[in-house]
Amino acid sequence: MSEQSMYAQAEEVLRRHGYGTSGLAFVGAGAQSACYGTDEVAVLLSRSADADRVADLTGHVVPGSDASTTCNNYAVLRWLATRAADAGVRTPRFLAVGEEPRPYAVVERATGILAADHPRVAEHATAWFGQLGEELARTHLVRTTGYGMFVPDGAGGYRGRFGTWAEYLDNWLGVHLCVGRSRPEDQKVLDLFLAQGIVTEGDLALVAAKVREAQEWPVASVLTHYDNRLDNLVVGDGPDAGGRITVLDWGLSLAGIGIAQELIKLFETEPTSVESPRVAAFLRGYGLSHAEAVEAVERGKLMLVMDGLGMSYGWADDPDRLDGIRAWLRTVSRLCREWV
Repeated sequence: MSEQSMYAQAEEVLRRHGYGTSGLAFVGAGAQSACYGTDEVAVLLSRSADADRVADLTGHVVPGSDASTTCNNYAVLRWLATRAADAGVRTPRFLAVGEEPRPYAVVERATGILAADHPRVAEHATAWFGQLGEELARTHLVRTTGYGMFVPDGAGGYRGRFGTWAEYLDNWLGVHLCVGRSRPEDQKVLDLFLAQGIVTEGDLALVAAKVREAQEWPVASVLTHYDNRLDNLVVGDGPDAGGRITVLDWGLSLAGIGIAQELIKLFETEPTSVESPRVAAFLRGYGLSHAEAVEAVERGKLMLVMDGLGMSYGWADDPDRLDGIRAWLRTVSRLCREWV
């Protein structure tokens, strides 16, 4: 659909909900949504007919998600963002959602500069990650039920797809490492991984053993943002903002275990170590002691391995993604060497 047509749809949505359209302009677009905004509010328009299934994210398989869901639709986003905001998280509230003329949401406008595009990002990113740790500590005050991607709970809310952490991990092991079951399509992907000559059967057996150990971790189901990147932070630039960040994009959020899974995206760009200034600031902001931070990093390494294998699984049928798969397998191999 043309940008002009989507602009007209954004105007239609705003008028339907009683908002003015003066100053409406295109703000930006991600895999799930195109965003148009006025000074007051923003309109998110789904870029596909199915707001919970996005073509650009099919390679991003969050462990525990089912085949038909790759991101949270706008109704789920309103539900969880409301709970996050009520817990004190600096995040825009969802004001309305609907399905016509296409799936949409009206949200509060986050004013400022996207952190990734900020002219002083290199200077201030460490401090922003410290603030993000603070925001996620508040996020994890929101208790959820179950583990994995959100599904309706039958009572007007949402829960994680799997009832227990052990069930969540069993599902991951079965799909991605063919442990306990072996569907032909899963075995085919596993064979593809091994054929690259990067990870060995011994490496994957070690990963499976680590996942089994993780089933014994003491965990609680909490709202887990997961997609912690500078692209999803807005830095306030007004006189009252004080350089504070606002957290965006709950599209990949899940009922998770909190800080270990929150490290995944950070570890994609930063060293998997408490010695990394940005990682250290992130964990201090979260409120962890040094010993707690070390434990979180070790658990985060396993979550990173699981996430990488999950994403690679989703990419296995796309030859253009083979380089990405190999990059993830090199990460898995490196961390396996650390564990031996």
